[in-house]
Amino acid sequence: MGLLDYYRQFDDIDQEEVNRALRARRARERALALAEVPVVDLSSTEWPDFPHSEIMNAAIYAARGSVNSYPDRHAGRIRKLLAERHGVEPEQIVVGNGAAELLQTTALVLLSAGDELLTPWPSYPLYPLMAQRAGARPVAVDLKAGTADVDAVVAAVGERTRAVVLCNPNDPTGTYLPAETVGALASSLPEHVHLLVDEAYVQFQDAEPSDSVLRLIDAFPRVLVFRTFSKIYGLSGLRAGYAVGSSSAASLLASIAPALGLNVLTQAGITYAIEMGDIEIDRRRELVIEQRRRIMRELHDLPVDAPDSQANFVWLHAAGFTGAQLAARLEDARVLVAPGGPLGADDHVRAAIRGPVGTDRLLRGLREATAAG
Repeated sequence: MGLLDYYRQFDDIDQEEVNRALRARRARERALALAEVPVVDLSSTEWPDFPHSEIMNAAIYAARGSVNSYPDRHAGRIRKLLAERHGVEPEQIVVGNGAAELLQTTALVLLSAGDELLTPWPSYPLYPLMAQRAGARPVAVDLKAGTADVDAVVAAVGERTRAVVLCNPNDPTGTYLPAETVGALASSLPEHVHLLVDEAYVQFQDAEPSDSVLRLIDAFPRVLVFRTFSKIYGLSGLRAGYAVGSSSAASLLASIAPALGLNVLTQAGITYAIEMGDIEIDRRRELVIEQRRRIMRELHDLPVDAPDSQANFVWLHAAGFTGAQLAARLEDARVLVAPGGPLGADDHVRAAIRGPVGTDRLLRGLREATAAG
């Protein structure tokens, strides 16, 4: 075939058909490339990595040597270590199978049929269930600009209110009330109301020292502070948390303690985590703070807003999108987030803060999602 004959064979080819074929090929190539991008899961709030191997080794060692024996039902060693850390007496601390279970037990002790439990909303979905399981009525107080309004909470308190539960930093908004504000709330509550402060994410905040709110127990006997080993410690599977109260709250604390305490494996792992885990906790905290600042800074260049977060997640809203729609767009970019509907606001999503790669993927996904809208 001569050179002219070679080119004549293309004379009857429709250029539009060629372009369609090229576009289809590029689409297949993009789909293939996207399929090779791993999914990054930012939908949950627990720490994504394993704890230090020695923590797991401590639990395994306990299993091999003590699994046939009853545990110390008072968790004496753990309470002593925590008391030293927080500057309280061991009798002011109760250790249980996760902060959520301790909160639920507290609700069962404080609430009766017809009573009320108040909580700013949106917040942790367990709180309304706590009230219902106790036969009481949950009362939601709307957040303003993502932050609890002390005056609005106090105004909602009635004769049947027995407890106010405050998640601080708040899940899912990430907002934080400093000790001065929480103290103002505690001092404004009547004598028949307890303030339960859930500090599951407190180690991630950098607004004030981590024990600032906890110290309120010194002045307010009806304040209980709850903490967990499930979040920054990365020990969700061991199910451990604790509550701290004033010395005059000893009776209430004793009534919410699990009858037979924590299991042997959990006590061994938690003890090691308290004794040896501070360096790793500090590293995780600094990582989250650094990435959180970056996300909040770069949101200014996107049609996406979020309240100032002091937790290991951000509460995102994009104009023109429901939370489900934004979550679906992000999933198309292989980024999983939690739609806000089940968390209390169906026009938001909650996205966890991980390392730099997670931040890159989230910001890229938000750009693609909002640009396509």
